[in-house]
Amino acid sequence: MTIAYDCVKCGNATDAKQGTKRLAIQFCRDCFGKRKDLRQNRLNNLNGKEWAGFSKSVEDYPGNRTEKQREHGACYPLSLAKQQISIYTKKGHTVFDPFLGVGTTAEAAEMLGRKSIGIELNKKFVELAKKDIKNKENHTIIQGDARNLLKHIAPNSIDFQLTSPPYGNLLKTVKGEFAFKWKEHSKMNTVKNPIPYSSDIKDLGNLPYAEFISSIENIFKDSLKVLKDGAYAVWVVKDYRDLEEKKPLVNFHSDIIRAAENAGLTLWDIKIYDQTKFRPLVVLGYPSNNYYLNIGHSYILVFRKYLSGRYARETGQRV
Repeated sequence: MTIAYDCVKCGNATDAKQGTKRLAIQFCRDCFGKRKDLRQNRLNNLNGKEWAGFSKSVEDYPGNRTEKQREHGACYPLSLAKQQISIYTKKGHTVFDPFLGVGTTAEAAEMLGRKSIGIELNKKFVELAKKDIKNKENHTIIQGDARNLLKHIAPNSIDFQLTSPPYGNLLKTVKGEFAFKWKEHSKMNTVKNPIPYSSDIKDLGNLPYAEFISSIENIFKDSLKVLKDGAYAVWVVKDYRDLEEKKPLVNFHSDIIRAAENAGLTLWDIKIYDQTKFRPLVVLGYPSNNYYLNIGHSYILVFRKYLSGRYARETGQRV
């Protein structure tokens, strides 16, 4: 049975079914829908509008590379780091980056009121990362090998992992003349190809591909131990070409997913990081019968630590 009445908040004529909460408080549909959401957000500090706004599966990220990022050559934007940290943590949580580079993750964490731990092999990058950190007590930057992360981080202590790994011997195989041979046909400002991070034999970026992926899988296994139950891990990666080895496309993101799943992490989501605004379209393979796409995107791979029985009971889900 429907009962007609005037809304006590706005005065408009309305109706509601007998026995409903809306009839009991005598609100119209619009005013009833505008009430404050009292549900607890257990994941982050976002409101509903922000939560929805960040949920696009394809997105570009504004912002120019800083001087220190130019020294590294393969950094994700600060805006990307801030968004991912905002999604998967609350203020005061600890973010971990096993391949810190020049410190984009740590810088974003500090700006958002989070703590951070970062590991970086390259001494020059470590110094650049430390330079922009103001509150040293909340941010630990370690010069070392990510394969030794368990020496520095306690089990079940990390709320979120955000990183972009080195790319095996990618930076030695990508040739500038291949990438920018036709740049005179583009009106966009091109960016130099990144140079190899170091000549250190411990640098994962200097390993043969198969050995590199094996090392990454071990890092995933150790990451699983330091992540809290239910915590997320985001890896930003990109496919590439290795024509010297006659590989037209190295399906890097799939190999990273396989390594993570072998280590025990669950693939939760994949987001496309659209970089086409910042990369010129170049003519690849012309005029032969080899037609190549311009790779103008990266993958934001979202993993999650195996969820506990408590979470499964609360959500009614199994993973």
